[in-house]
Amino acid sequence: MAKGWLFRSYNNVDKDPECDRFRTLYQKEHIKETDLAMLAGLNGATVKNLFGGKTRQPRHATFAKMATAMGYTYELTRELKPNYETEVPKARIEYKAHKEQLARKKKRAKGNGAKKG
Repeated sequence: MAKGWLFRSYNNVDKDPECDRFRTLYQKEHIKETDLAMLAGLNGATVKNLFGGKTRQPRHATFAKMATAMGYTYELTRELKPNYETEVPKARIEYKAHKEQLARKKKRAKGNGAKKG
């Protein structure tokens, strides 16, 4: 697909990349985490955990509140219109492969667990 398309195979194992994006924006503002939290109407621990890596998948509302507190809007913008006729079949194939991979991983985990016990 074109620029801006988020790959279906995207896997945020560590954390949502938006966390890093927001940490960068926050650092440019030169304010304290507690001040950002207060401005956004969030608990200080929420912001600390998000920037510290403890929170891996924050809610959309958390990002929206922090963006607003720093004077940004957090919205969806359409850069392109996907060709659903070609993308849906590809997505089905990728999803099936993903499910098969998860099943193999689960089977290996069960096999390793049975050998240890």
